[in-house]
Amino acid sequence: MCSTLSCCRQRYTRPLPTQLYYLARLFLANSSEELLPGQQQRLENRMEELWNQIQPTVEHRCHVSTIDAIGLTERLIATLLQQECCRQSLRQTVSLLEAMSSAVPLD
Repeated sequence: MCSTLSCCRQRYTRPLPTQLYYLARLFLANSSEELLPGQQQRLENRMEELWNQIQPTVEHRCHVSTIDAIGLTERLIATLLQQECCRQSLRQTVSLLEAMSSAVPLD
């Protein structure tokens, strides 16, 4: 059974969940045949950029410590990637190009 945060459910429109979807999408593409030659470093840079945006936002929004925010962020990403149906939905819903280049500001 998929969680309410999963991609099988309606995609959120608020910035934080969108950024989580982008990061999860990049995890799916990481070291896959989906990447074009020379895109690996760009993907890794974008993953780091997203992580550096998401983790402090989770810390602030959830009123938790940095360590707890890291754990929560990791669990959120794992939830999005847990089921094959969710991974497939994520691939269909969020293009790799969107995940690698979109700049949705966090509040």
